[in-house]
Amino acid sequence: MENLFYNLSEEEFSKSRKILLWIFVVLFFLGGVYVAISHLLGIHEIDPVLSIAPFSISLIVGIIAAFASIKRKDIFFSIDEEKIEFRYGLIRPKKYSFPWSNIQKMVLPHKERKAKLIFMDGSSHVIDLSYIQRKKSTAIRKHLYHAAKYKNLTIEKVTHLKK
Repeated sequence: MENLFYNLSEEEFSKSRKILLWIFVVLFFLGGVYVAISHLLGIHEIDPVLSIAPFSISLIVGIIAAFASIKRKDIFFSIDEEKIEFRYGLIRPKKYSFPWSNIQKMVLPHKERKAKLIFMDGSSHVIDLSYIQRKKSTAIRKHLYHAAKYKNLTIEKVTHLKK
């Protein structure tokens, strides 16, 4: 069986994109300050309530810029002979590791980017790959399918996972 390892944290914003995002944050913030102060100084007859729009745009773009600038922990997806191991997610990624010997059955939906693992003790875990690029999630699902087939696991194909 071939091993699969995807480093999902390698695709980050380039330095120029980060700089552009921070420039937009500063410009919209200064625009909001100008609109708010121009009424107080009597420069324009603009209602200070209109400064909410530039401030909110500045806040939203600032959140995106901060998310792009902050280094995240190693985010990966790995399938090998012994286990399925992954850490991914947008906020607070957690590390999961599932040995193949504990997996009884795998459910693969046709129309979703998910995979459900059913364990020997009756519990289950849904691997949600919708946060990952479509190309990588498709490759991961194919590899999961072939690895489960190689390990002689029961594979059930469904159209949608039940909630």
